[in-house]
Amino acid sequence: MQSVVPFRMCSRAPAPVYIVCLTLLVLLASPFWATLNAKSANDTPTPFTIDLTASSGDVAKAVNAVVQDAVIHGTQVYERESTLDGATQETASSYFGTYKGDGQVFYKLLRGALAPRHFKNSSDIGTIHIRYVVQTVSASRTHLEITAVFVEDGTSRIHASDTSVETAEFAEIQAHLVSIQREAQQTAEILQKRKLNAEAASITKERDDEAARLRDAEASLKGLQQRADELQRALEVRVANPSTALRSAPFHSAAALTTLTAGTTVLIEIVTEYWYGVETTDGHRGWLRRDEVEPTP
Repeated sequence: MQSVVPFRMCSRAPAPVYIVCLTLLVLLASPFWATLNAKSANDTPTPFTIDLTASSGDVAKAVNAVVQDAVIHGTQVYERESTLDGATQETASSYFGTYKGDGQVFYKLLRGALAPRHFKNSSDIGTIHIRYVVQTVSASRTHLEITAVFVEDGTSRIHASDTSVETAEFAEIQAHLVSIQREAQQTAEILQKRKLNAEAASITKERDDEAARLRDAEASLKGLQQRADELQRALEVRVANPSTALRSAPFHSAAALTTLTAGTTVLIEIVTEYWYGVETTDGHRGWLRRDEVEPTP
């Protein structure tokens, strides 16, 4: 409405005044076109996706822990500060809008970030939006998608991550997931041990069949130990080639955490189609291609 009145006034003015008025109107409209041009130059983020050998419940629990940690991993604002904290868990994101797909969705936002690192061409104050989508593939297989983007407050320009944020967030999720799976495994072992102890206690109370039942229990324990040894050997592999890079994420371009020599034994913790998430004997965790390892003798 404000632009209509000056236009009518200009239309009634003499020709020279009309030209001046028209020029002023074009100049007043220029910020609008500048905003449109800025928005047209937005980056389109590419999600980080991976299929994990874990239940969707365990993956969702690991994602939720990372969403609540108040840290945006894989980026920073100031060089002297290696972490970027102050993030909050949210139920929605103005950038991503309403999620209408399958599975569970989580959001982590950090407002007031100043030109955060690893977001392409970021140079202003804005909000970092991260969305995590957890989808069930099967009872023991889960699809995870992570998307990170920086949106400037003033111009609404969108800056996609160069994947550093997504892979760093995934590394944190992976660590939580390993912890969750180990805890579940330990609980199962404790329950199994209690069961065996109960059986042993019952055996000792019996008289006539005491010896036979004890031998059966010992045989059962020996079989369980043998099976445990077999499972342990199945999870242990060794590096096939010299100078093999242990990578931070299941990608050829991911950073190398360390270099492993041929014959180095590692423990498989996560299995994907082409990669193993492994732990070395000295506690390093990372990723190796499946064709970079071989069974232990």
